[in-house]
Amino acid sequence: MPTTWQHRRVPDQSDPSASSAAGPAPATAGVPSELVEAREGTGAAFPAALAAHARRTGALADAAAWWGSPETAVRQVGLELSAVLAGPASPLPLAERDRAREQVAEQAAQAATSDDADLRWAAAKALGAAGPSAAALDVLVVLLSDADPDVRWQAVTCLPLALGADAGSLDGDAGRRAVGALLQATRDDDDDVVEQAVFALAEQLDPTGAAATPEVAHALAARLDAPGETGGLAALGLVRRSDDRAEPAVRAALARALDDPDSELDEPWLTAADLLPGLAALAADVRSAGASESD
Repeated sequence: MPTTWQHRRVPDQSDPSASSAAGPAPATAGVPSELVEAREGTGAAFPAALAAHARRTGALADAAAWWGSPETAVRQVGLELSAVLAGPASPLPLAERDRAREQVAEQAAQAATSDDADLRWAAAKALGAAGPSAAALDVLVVLLSDADPDVRWQAVTCLPLALGADAGSLDGDAGRRAVGALLQATRDDDDDVVEQAVFALAEQLDPTGAAATPEVAHALAARLDAPGETGGLAALGLVRRSDDRAEPAVRAALARALDDPDSELDEPWLTAADLLPGLAALAADVRSAGASESD
């Protein structure tokens, strides 16, 4: 199982191949050309370019200035640079990092109310990159009700990151709010949002405090019949909570996979089976038969 669940849920951008054919990326109000070109590309080029600029003197002021631009693309670069400067890999001294956290929180709060879905999506992404904070959690909970499913997906993805993994993070009000928002997301109309929410409850959050309530177990059980990875993730979450509803669902999924040679069983079902006494051997049979989607 991966430790993060990353679908390709990003706003539409211009075709990078078309940009290359037309020549270098156009200059964009004060943003270095290498950042503009990297942003229009794919893969790790843009994060690498942001990290390089973050090491320059005055990077925090640059991020603030770009956020003040009337151009959406420039504002996004400013917001994402602020997130890099506030995050765990920030090159800033600790004293300046606090200001970066304040800056990204202010920018993201403004972006969350924008009419531009790209900016709202960027706000959620930036808050996830900036690390745990109560301010980030507040904005992400709002974005979980966004009209755009891509924005909601990004908010669900980043919510556990904003909550943090410190012992006791699920015991207080922040933990209760985060789990409540994730429970709401398990009932979303968008399948990817649901899957990400189930993953967060099943894998990313420890089954303690607010994540150990009967409401969480009921929400996971309600998704046992969901297609794709979601059902298996729900089963895995129930296994981690020693919930009796997991075993029959996992056993039935393994049996279906063995009965139908053309079927493929998603890996979370097998991971859940490995943790259940008496089902590990059956899971091994499924893997040997080639009925696992990971094979």
